[in-house]
Amino acid sequence: MEIDQEPLDPRPSTMRLIESVVGAINPERADIAGWFHGYAAGHKARLALDLEMLQANVPIESSVLECGSVPLILTGALKQTGYRVTGVDIAPERFESAIAGLGLDVRKCDIEREPLPFETSSLDAVIFNELFEHLRIDLIFTMREVLRVLKAGGVLLLSTPNLRSLDGIMNFIFRNRGYACDGEVYAQYEKLAKLGHMGHVREYTSYEVAEFLGKVGFDVEKLTFRGRPDSYLPRMIMQLFPSLRPFVTVTARKPARQ
Repeated sequence: MEIDQEPLDPRPSTMRLIESVVGAINPERADIAGWFHGYAAGHKARLALDLEMLQANVPIESSVLECGSVPLILTGALKQTGYRVTGVDIAPERFESAIAGLGLDVRKCDIEREPLPFETSSLDAVIFNELFEHLRIDLIFTMREVLRVLKAGGVLLLSTPNLRSLDGIMNFIFRNRGYACDGEVYAQYEKLAKLGHMGHVREYTSYEVAEFLGKVGFDVEKLTFRGRPDSYLPRMIMQLFPSLRPFVTVTARKPARQ
């Protein structure tokens, strides 16, 4: 399995595309508008790098599924880049007007309980970013569904917080908390009522995610450590030890034999 690290910054052209999509989105509900704008401000660079990672692995015009499509920023950018993208989300109606305005195909699906609404072996790639840590019912069922809909040789890009990151280690040792990015258990469950989706159930180490996907049936090819801190010293530490960066993307494929 290959180990890699992501560039610290996306290309300016990619950032401009992400920002243009952000500007075209307004949530249906005023009570989640604050969450959307905060999310967009904090995640624009990561989403731009998500897009660049897909471009490096999947040809333009390929069929791509984005699981957990809301808040639509990456979905919209994928469409404008030329991918044949479809999204699934537990509550797409939260962004109904933005879906229509951007001309997106986003289908309602509870991926923890329902089969994905796609034919077996019908998709070239699946993006499963910042979602794995939110699921609380049956990860085996969900990821077997992802495996099912991929074509043989199809690509899965799965990004998730890296529990064994510098922040995760510091939180565990000095704060008695087991998380890298989003903590406080009550606040994570409270998001079900406030935002319409679950917060972080649990965050994982890169090894745990790769091992899990392998047991589901994927061929895991690469771990790409991602994200950057704002301060100088942690940035220097992460340059020396990339596996301490706050996020990781697992690149995996559906085996040709399936």
